[in-house]
Amino acid sequence: MRRSAPRPGERPLRVVHVMTSLLSGGAEENTLATCRGQIARGYDVWLIHGNDADPATLAAVPTGVRRLAEPRLRREIRLASDLAAIVSLARSLRRIAPDVVHTHQSKAGVLGRLAASRAGVPVILHSVHILPFLNVSWPKRMLYLALERLVAPVTDGFISVAQGMHDANLAAGLGTHKSNHVVYSGMDLGRFRGAVPAPEAPEGQMIALVAALEPRKRHAAFLEVFAELARDRPGLNLCLLGTGPEEAALRAQARSLGLDARVRFMGFRADVERWIAAADLCVLPSMREGLPRVVVQYVAAGKPVVVTHLEGIEEIVENGVNGFVVGRDDFEAMACAVARLLDDPELACAMSQAARAQDLSCWSVERMEPAIDRILQGILRRKAEMPAIEQSPAAIRSEARGRGGSSVPQRN
Repeated sequence: MRRSAPRPGERPLRVVHVMTSLLSGGAEENTLATCRGQIARGYDVWLIHGNDADPATLAAVPTGVRRLAEPRLRREIRLASDLAAIVSLARSLRRIAPDVVHTHQSKAGVLGRLAASRAGVPVILHSVHILPFLNVSWPKRMLYLALERLVAPVTDGFISVAQGMHDANLAAGLGTHKSNHVVYSGMDLGRFRGAVPAPEAPEGQMIALVAALEPRKRHAAFLEVFAELARDRPGLNLCLLGTGPEEAALRAQARSLGLDARVRFMGFRADVERWIAAADLCVLPSMREGLPRVVVQYVAAGKPVVVTHLEGIEEIVENGVNGFVVGRDDFEAMACAVARLLDDPELACAMSQAARAQDLSCWSVERMEPAIDRILQGILRRKAEMPAIEQSPAAIRSEARGRGGSSVPQRN
């Protein structure tokens, strides 16, 4: 049974964010920005995360956020430890007694929502940074989809980072039109628009690929593409910005392709915007994503983009205008698109100008947290207006759908 939602003005709203990891990724950046905005509103904000944590990201947790590590929360599926994580999370949530649990990332999204339901948390939200059942093998798709459908009934609101994610979520039967929302990732766009190129960037032409070094980003496949491009272009360089478990294998691959001097592994860079600014073009060959924050950053920096087709990518890359969108597994097309941009300065310049002219205000960090708060306040208001009786989560949602929603005054 869920507790009653708090009445407006009773006490500071207590929000707990639950994440699988706290590394240097887009989901983490979004979540920390949301926490920062909620602290500014006077909310009591907690952050529970798994064992994988990056020191730089830990240091970026906003002052005032209360942080709790949950060592049982891991990315890998392991039934015994996952069940233990649910029990431990539920115990922590009962102790904290939040008004809202907001989950992020796939694993924490499932375990966190189950734990929040067990703990009777009044409002449960989930941010759809990525959908785990898209573009994976059939057995994985069935498993991940089953898990998402298991927790969908206890979810009061889904917040997708792109319209494509929103539509795919609905198409999979997760939530309703009323419970699914779109709030674009918020970021400091000025940081990328006004960046000065890194002085230590290599001379000659340069391609930038900013992504964690993990399998779904498909650096290995792009290294093969780059090897072909580099063969006829002696001044061409590739800078890989990011860290991850694939680094050793990718370094070995670059050596085997004879690219030691042409491929730079830059690791995590606090000045990533300066390396994007130094690039002639930027790429992202991912197998699956939400709407990647880094592609928005590429465009904000005025760089032509070559990217695989991802759900919602058309909201930021217009094929043939400010970049090229190629088939998800069509690396021959990716090679051709990159070659065109490298060999045709006029085309690259036109795409760069189109990128700089694009309206990116939807992705401003100033818009994101207020939009999330409007959704949250709307759910809280509807629940506060309900009879103060104990109901099952299914009954609460059924009544909420029947009552409909009205616009809710927002806090300033």
